[in-house]
Amino acid sequence: MDGSTYGGMVLNVSRGGLFVQTTVAARAGENVQVDIKLGADPRPIPIGAQVVWKRVVAPHLRSVSQGGMGLRIRSAPESYYSFLLGLIGEGTPIPREPLAPPPEVAEASNVPVVTYRVHLKHEGGPRSRTITLSCASPDEARREALEKVGSGWIVLSVES
Repeated sequence: MDGSTYGGMVLNVSRGGLFVQTTVAARAGENVQVDIKLGADPRPIPIGAQVVWKRVVAPHLRSVSQGGMGLRIRSAPESYYSFLLGLIGEGTPIPREPLAPPPEVAEASNVPVVTYRVHLKHEGGPRSRTITLSCASPDEARREALEKVGSGWIVLSVES
């Protein structure tokens, strides 16, 4: 990302990916490093990952639920796989290399990101605004713009 450190909570783990609940605005295809801290051990486990998808939550629902992002693991140390083995038991083999993602996830990670200008108008009056977003599709730009401005707005047009 931009070299900054952000917080989040890992809610789902597997040998090939993670779901991190966070408010970080990462884009699909972006490479990130996740440092997972386990138990009392002060040393984090560094995991290199790529953002595959994100869950955006509307502003009025953020007190109930947070967004997050699905990450595909690109590199992880042996300690991560040992941790997984401890979760599922000794009899289950864990490959040391991340598995290939399902086809729909692989396709999503290779989607080109385009900059869109979204023109919006307030339903109840003359107010309008234009928001510039980087998204994978015009539909995604439309959804993100409406989530950013909140209720009471309509999309007039989306231009790349």
